[in-house]
Amino acid sequence: MQKLVFIDVETTGVDPERNGLTQISGCIQIGETLTDSFDYYLRPYATDLIEQTALDVTGIDRRQFLPESHPDFLAVPGQRFQDPQAVYISLVGLLGKHVNQFDKGDKFQFVGYNAHSFDMPFLRKFWEKNNDRFFGSWFWYPCLDVMLLWAQILLPVRAQLTNFKLMTVAAYAGLEVDESRLHDSQYDIELTRSLWLRGRQIIERGALPLQKGEQGRLF
Repeated sequence: MQKLVFIDVETTGVDPERNGLTQISGCIQIGETLTDSFDYYLRPYATDLIEQTALDVTGIDRRQFLPESHPDFLAVPGQRFQDPQAVYISLVGLLGKHVNQFDKGDKFQFVGYNAHSFDMPFLRKFWEKNNDRFFGSWFWYPCLDVMLLWAQILLPVRAQLTNFKLMTVAAYAGLEVDESRLHDSQYDIELTRSLWLRGRQIIERGALPLQKGEQGRLF
């Protein structure tokens, strides 16, 4: 039975070697059944470079990373930033409910949007920061990158898209996009999974979208 984990991360920059994680969200699918979901806010490590441009994208304030006892600490409802090691332990515990990391034939298929270049390298580095170099014990390589899946599907109409961001591709595929929720990794991974399901449907039917106006007929 296939084991898939859909993962999206938010970060303090674009370089996994220099920057860190601020949010890890995802869901686990076993066969055709969603079994678990997770959404962690975490403080970057002290050695992680925090770039203001990245915080501007996610809407996070640096003061949210401070200890709650600090006089400048900023509390935001729904965003409680945990110790990164505690998040790692919790996430590994959740993954371990479904995968035996000591069985080389038992792993998750990692699924995400632009995951090959972004989410997977950041998560691999997060494992290393927690003194765990066995990231590959949990996930098959390569990942299943939904962006590359849709690059193939939309190849005939690529010139009609202004860019290939998640929101652009999702909207073209006929999915409803709430722009106010973008760059919250929990919302982004929900959108990513919906886009993956739609892409899988197209491939199974052997039909490719030709024009934006034809989406209803194809889907």
